[in-house]
Amino acid sequence: MRKLSLLTSGVILMLSFLMVGCNTMKKLEREAIETAVVGKVSPQQLTAVDGMVNFNYNVAFAPKQFYKKLILKVTPKMQYPGGEEAMQPLYFQGEKVRGTDYPVVEYKGNTMATYNLSFPYRDGMQKGILIADIEAIMGNKSVDFTPAILNTNGVKEWKSYVYSLPSNPNAIPLFTETFVKDVPATGVGVVSGYVLFPLAQSAITDAQKKSTVMSQATKVMKEVLANKDAKITNMIMYVSSSPEGPERLNKNLTTNRFKAAKTFFEKDLGLANTPMAKDAKFIVSNLVNENWDGLYLLLDDSNIKNKAAIVKDLKAASNLAKREAVLESYIKTVPELKDVVLPVLRRADFFIFYTVPAVMQVEDQATAYYVPQLQETSVLSAQTDINLLNDLAASAIQNKDYRKAKKLLESAAVIKDQPEVFNNLGIVYQNEGNNAQAQNMYTKASIKKEAKYNLGMLLLQQKEYSKAIPYLKEMPNINLAYAQLMANDNRAALSTLKSLNLTSGYEYYMMAIAAARLKDTQTMAVALQKAIQLDSQLKEKARTDKEFYPYAQETIYLNIVD
Repeated sequence: MRKLSLLTSGVILMLSFLMVGCNTMKKLEREAIETAVVGKVSPQQLTAVDGMVNFNYNVAFAPKQFYKKLILKVTPKMQYPGGEEAMQPLYFQGEKVRGTDYPVVEYKGNTMATYNLSFPYRDGMQKGILIADIEAIMGNKSVDFTPAILNTNGVKEWKSYVYSLPSNPNAIPLFTETFVKDVPATGVGVVSGYVLFPLAQSAITDAQKKSTVMSQATKVMKEVLANKDAKITNMIMYVSSSPEGPERLNKNLTTNRFKAAKTFFEKDLGLANTPMAKDAKFIVSNLVNENWDGLYLLLDDSNIKNKAAIVKDLKAASNLAKREAVLESYIKTVPELKDVVLPVLRRADFFIFYTVPAVMQVEDQATAYYVPQLQETSVLSAQTDINLLNDLAASAIQNKDYRKAKKLLESAAVIKDQPEVFNNLGIVYQNEGNNAQAQNMYTKASIKKEAKYNLGMLLLQQKEYSKAIPYLKEMPNINLAYAQLMANDNRAALSTLKSLNLTSGYEYYMMAIAAARLKDTQTMAVALQKAIQLDSQLKEKARTDKEFYPYAQETIYLNIVD
């Protein structure tokens, strides 16, 4: 038989049977103290870590307390609302018990022992009570005592919280440096508008001058000009003529439309006689005499039933004269082509780019641009400047109009391989859920730091933390620290966090976690205190966050969360 070793820990809470000289179970029942408590639990506050509750169970017996022929069965149980969790029973036997091999309680000595017990955590155990069922056995007889209450503090669950991205911004779109240099996309604004011309004419009607589009553009332009921090960089003008009718007889029609529109736009927008308007390089013009590509694009967006056949027939024409003849034939049979589609091609558009240090407010709505072409049918074609296509797409991305951005960028990609275009296409593909194509585009655009950052954010969202870190270092922010923390590069995460201007409770909470993992108690305490000051809800979270479990008994931690 095994002898129980004497231990010095624990407070003796005894079960007294008063059984000296007793040899019958009846006398055992009569003389037993049923309310006796056997053992003590430590710690007093039971805790669950990773779904398991571990605790010490200390038992002790005084000299001459445990009858020599007695077997004692003690079964610890956690009772809680909705259930019960029983542990393996503990057995003790007196010196004269035969046929069993339980730990022996010495009759004349102080016998103490400590058992490391555990049970799985269940919801509801926060209000549970730890008890012990006690059964005394002698020979073939037994008696159950009133269960002993061991602990009434319930279970405190230390959780492994799922940490989400502290800042999950949209990917950064890129404007071309031709128009705007060294300015983040969020600081670039575009004001745009257009007028439509009658067939074969270059005069602008009063209705067009007072249109809703021009009225809104003028209003926004006044806001820009009134902002001392706004800097207008340039103005793009796109002028086109439709490819049908007598317009072809006047080779100067598109040029005349440009001149008329330039004069009107400058006056209406308040740019006339300004230094920028007098700069010959301020206006970049793009003229398309017969806008066939615009026609194809409009047809594709239209509800004309046989639109695919029309485009196919036009493109199959062997020369310009035959293509014009095909168009004339369809005009006669498809009224919508004549009345709706072709008139939109007779137009002059302007795009004024400017930079601002912060987003401007227009009609109480945050906006950095007004581009009606992004909400209305576009007629931009592959003949248009690639930079304009890209920059309008960047604005569309800011406006979350990814469908429009994709069309503009695909047109731009036909003209030239350009990193800004690849970066912005990556954003479009990412928002379509095509992460493989998005990653490919970002990689092609990786000459730009924004593209590297976008790739890092894509990898971060895919939980590829270690792979994301080198790319996020191009533009260090809280997301880099998050990636480092999730990759368990805690020293690097803490260093990054210390270098940033932290503003939110969640950011300081991340710093506290990094410091806790590094056992930097002082930094942990300062960061956690700041986090709770900024966001009081974090206090409750910190009380049960497994990251701080090593500090559960430390005063510096308890003073913050209690």
